[in-house]
Amino acid sequence: MTISSITFSTFRKYILFISMTLIKLFVFFFSSTFLHLAYCQEFSESFLKEKALIILNESKTCILISISDDGAPSSRVMDPYIPNNDFVIYLVTNPNSRKVLEINKDPRVVLTFQNNNGYVTIKGRVSIIKNPNEKDKFWKDEWTPYYDSKENALLFKVKPISLEIVDPNNGINGNLETWSPQKIIF
Repeated sequence: MTISSITFSTFRKYILFISMTLIKLFVFFFSSTFLHLAYCQEFSESFLKEKALIILNESKTCILISISDDGAPSSRVMDPYIPNNDFVIYLVTNPNSRKVLEINKDPRVVLTFQNNNGYVTIKGRVSIIKNPNEKDKFWKDEWTPYYDSKENALLFKVKPISLEIVDPNNGINGNLETWSPQKIIF
């Protein structure tokens, strides 16, 4: 054996070792990236809010869930007014309705909106607006036929605490294992 043949043989082993290491690193990188995308979707808060606003604005109604006297959920369909992009939502109701009694006891509520692509759930706290000037500012014209006057209606202001969104058309899915949706805390 000559020195050049030993060197060439060692060189081939070295190249083979480097090639295998690079293949292993590539497989690891590809696998970890795939698993990260599949199980740990990370979207910017602004992206999630943008897509959530589309769902809210395309929804004609929402479901308002409050807590009844016996501690059970109590739900009804409502016609929301969303004047800004801050996720504060206004709803109108009869002052004698069951939801007013429930919200006076516990102002925590859940609102759920749905369009053809997905859904948004907002957990929030309600404050009741009685001030006529503020009612005028946040009154939706479509509500007028159902109330003999604005003075005889209560306006709810729902301030968000958290938001959850699922919108598969935009890649916003729940966790594959737990189905937990993407979440924003306000």
